[in-house]
Amino acid sequence: MPRARAVVSLLKKEERAGFMGLGDYEDSYEQDLKKRITRIQNELESAEKDDESLRALRHRKGFSLISLAGYTNAGKSTLFNAIVNESVEAKNMLFTTLVPMTRALDLGGRKALLTDTVGFIEDLPHWLVDAFKSTLDEIFLSDLILLVVDASEKPETILQKLSTSHDTLWDRIQGVPIITVLNKADLVDESEFDAIMEHVGYMAPNPVFVSAKKGTGMDALKAEIMKHLPPWCFCSLSLPNSEKGMSILSWLYEEGIVHRVEFGQQILVDYEARTEIINRAHALLEPQEAQRSE
Repeated sequence: MPRARAVVSLLKKEERAGFMGLGDYEDSYEQDLKKRITRIQNELESAEKDDESLRALRHRKGFSLISLAGYTNAGKSTLFNAIVNESVEAKNMLFTTLVPMTRALDLGGRKALLTDTVGFIEDLPHWLVDAFKSTLDEIFLSDLILLVVDASEKPETILQKLSTSHDTLWDRIQGVPIITVLNKADLVDESEFDAIMEHVGYMAPNPVFVSAKKGTGMDALKAEIMKHLPPWCFCSLSLPNSEKGMSILSWLYEEGIVHRVEFGQQILVDYEARTEIINRAHALLEPQEAQRSE
């Protein structure tokens, strides 16, 4: 606003407000700017509330939330494409990903959503952190973070970039597990993997070497993801063999993993899901109809 005032003052310095004048340019333009700022702030607050509501809904629906994070140009978008069969734009430049992209991730029955986010850079200015707040919130509020680094770079560079990423994450993630994805492994001889880990291992929790471009290491990465997702509980349920029981069974298929179904006088179900889903399933049944074994 000070800059706008100066520009208007210089352009209109020969004109004055008053009788037959054109009004006070500086005051009117400043008011317009203030209104625009207030409108944008309100829109951002509304968008933030919408994002929070969407995350809560996804959790209620049984989705685990996974985010891709890491230093810029580490290959996050390429990895995103490889693991969810997408075609998100991937370029060798800063801030290719400005808006988070979320897609479903198949983990053998577990429902998960993977989000591609903006890349970190060293000494990111505070005003730029604010600009990407909604993007970074996708990382901070995840159940699991895939921290992607370029394994083909020098170990010293990898260590520095891991340090920058951890500095950005550490105060906000509150114990969320991290999997370090060492991407571009196709550019590194396998005999060098151990040497890389000797240099960076203490900054690289749960490391997995992959090549997003070649599509190698995806099975190992998914297996590591399964190990660190929030735990699910196993139970056995006895449902009434009725329209109500069939409706509950259909809902169980949507919310978790049905391992076994046996039809008789009762419908016996071996089931695995989040604790909240299992508790809701028991709430739908009469006490005598629910039999739970942990």
